[in-house]
Amino acid sequence: MNVPKLRFKEFTDEWKQTPLKNIIYSNIIEAPKPTTDYIRLGIRSHCKGTFHELVKIENILSADKMYIVPKNNLILNITFAWEQAIAITDDNDEGKYISNRFPTFAFKDNQLPTFYKYIIPQKRLKYDLNVASPGGAGRNRVLNKKLFLSIPVNIPLLKEQEKIAKFLTTVDKKITNLENIITSLENQKKGLLQQIFSQKLRFKDKNGNNYPNWEKKKLGNIATLKNGISKSNEAFGHGKKFINLQDIFNKSYIFNDNYSLVDVTEKELSENNLLKGDVLFVRSSVKREGVGLPCVIMENLIDTVYSGFIIRCRFNINENIYLHYKKYCFLEFSFRKALLKKSSSSANTNINQDNLSKLYVKLPCLEEQTKIADFLSAFDRKLENQKAQLEHWKQIKKGLLQQMFV
Repeated sequence: MNVPKLRFKEFTDEWKQTPLKNIIYSNIIEAPKPTTDYIRLGIRSHCKGTFHELVKIENILSADKMYIVPKNNLILNITFAWEQAIAITDDNDEGKYISNRFPTFAFKDNQLPTFYKYIIPQKRLKYDLNVASPGGAGRNRVLNKKLFLSIPVNIPLLKEQEKIAKFLTTVDKKITNLENIITSLENQKKGLLQQIFSQKLRFKDKNGNNYPNWEKKKLGNIATLKNGISKSNEAFGHGKKFINLQDIFNKSYIFNDNYSLVDVTEKELSENNLLKGDVLFVRSSVKREGVGLPCVIMENLIDTVYSGFIIRCRFNINENIYLHYKKYCFLEFSFRKALLKKSSSSANTNINQDNLSKLYVKLPCLEEQTKIADFLSAFDRKLENQKAQLEHWKQIKKGLLQQMFV
């Protein structure tokens, strides 16, 4: 039978297969191509996130050349392989401008845009949708309206459409709420880092007194910096464990784990070993904000070396620095600002050992380091909990989408 695996129990009718031309009006609108001026002014809508960043833009030059989306239209994203669609359903959503990369259309017979926005990204439709928008990925895609209108879709009766759309919209609201909480917490964390490391916010000792004045030390005077190793493709797949750039990117800490393997000599293993307390910096990043991000090694990594795209920072034995403090002192605003200033950009953004060694690290006494790190770690745990909930709900939505449609 032509029915989904997961269904509300009050519905028993089979779903009907029909081409899109029977559901939507054939006059699919594609806005005029924006001029260079529009692009420079940021008028062109984009497809980040869930497409909700289409914004109402007022008082722009030659606004009559831009297409304004009517109520109850569905906007499609042909720029990045049909991953997103958005239903314009609210009176407040009218008056949004779109560019030529976002075709939009209206539905016949009271069909629900909010239902169809969940059908568009389904895997089973992607092949047909890609055929209907030839030209490769990105800005070269062009919508073939005839092929698009002939694409078959499976649909239920209107009442079931309404129930599905309402249910999935509730799930989306939960996801959006968690995303907003995470964004708020991340902004709070940035503010706390800036206040703590500018010393506007200070911790007290057990007697309620300020701790001693902080020191600023040049990284090259308190630590040794070293790039990792580079090997040919033939060297990988056997040998010792190998920490790659992907293993540390966007991670605060790293432990022993099942990493990829590389063939190295005993000398290379000895010179590029990884010990508890070492900090690994991202040496090269496609995104500018990713360069120089730190990852702290929390235990001796057995028989493990690291990539040439990583810089190892090993502190001198006489430097008394709290393990968890190392994460935060390299994320604070002034250190990051100085690091990015000394970075170079071409295809990627890069930082080298010499420039990294010239940067200054702020070091309070060990007891205050501990209080700072423990305070921020507690905040991070709260943030990670919200991120885990977000991932949980995204997986729930993914499972629902796989089972609620034919």
